[in-house]
Amino acid sequence: MEKRARDVIAGALRPNDPRRFLVEAMIGAMDADGKIDERENALLKKRLDEHEMFAGLSEQNSKMLLELAADAVKFAGGAIARVPAIAKGLPARLHRITAMAMACEIVVADENVAQTELAFLENLRLALRLAPYEATDIFAAAKEQRALRYLDDRLLRLRSLVPVAVEMFTLRASTLGKLSDDHRFELRDLLVAIPDMALRDHEIEGLLFQSFRRPRGGVGVEVELSQMAQSLPDPVDRYWMVVYALCAEQVNQLSRWRFIPFVSLLQRAFQIGDADMELAATDSAGFPNSLPRPK
Repeated sequence: MEKRARDVIAGALRPNDPRRFLVEAMIGAMDADGKIDERENALLKKRLDEHEMFAGLSEQNSKMLLELAADAVKFAGGAIARVPAIAKGLPARLHRITAMAMACEIVVADENVAQTELAFLENLRLALRLAPYEATDIFAAAKEQRALRYLDDRLLRLRSLVPVAVEMFTLRASTLGKLSDDHRFELRDLLVAIPDMALRDHEIEGLLFQSFRRPRGGVGVEVELSQMAQSLPDPVDRYWMVVYALCAEQVNQLSRWRFIPFVSLLQRAFQIGDADMELAATDSAGFPNSLPRPK
């Protein structure tokens, strides 16, 4: 069965639920110009009441999300001041794209885009590590009232990268000498837990099984990684592959990424600078402690 973008987050309210920060992004967009327009307020309520990404929430939980978000923005001292916390609460790429789309929808709702609102969106873009072209596409989709279709399209794009991620983790397993069933099961659990890898358990399992057993040409891991990099012309895609790779490392080792052999190979093959590697390590550490990082 297909998953749509909203299906990845929808359901009952959970601790550190990303939807809390999606609401904060919308509240921040409303607060950015210093006045609340009724059209913005109506859109926020419409998203909470009708948007399938918030499906499964009770009226009480929806009200709680609104109160938590409004208080967080207020106590931070304003919309822009709250941006770093919003980004920290949204570790996955899909969550970040969704937050930007919802914030853009609020900004364009009153048909009067103020400079302070654009400043908020730019600060949000930077904190979420979205490329300028991504933000431009998202803003255009919101303005043309097709943000929901845009999110579904982006999820399809992320899904298309899952086999690449599976191959990358297979090369990592080969480097570690862990091409075993036990390690494959651990990788399956990790990938299923990352919202960007929005496939069913058995689909991830099938891809890993095939990749682990695929005959290799003997060219070496570094050559295969370089070939993989050539299949990913977008530097943003390569950056996120590095984030996913770092998700397989123990959190207390992320600050020492330079000394992890496979990560060093990946950095060289994907041509990621040291500054971006530091950001990738930070983004990986931002995933919840419940993420089943393999042993």
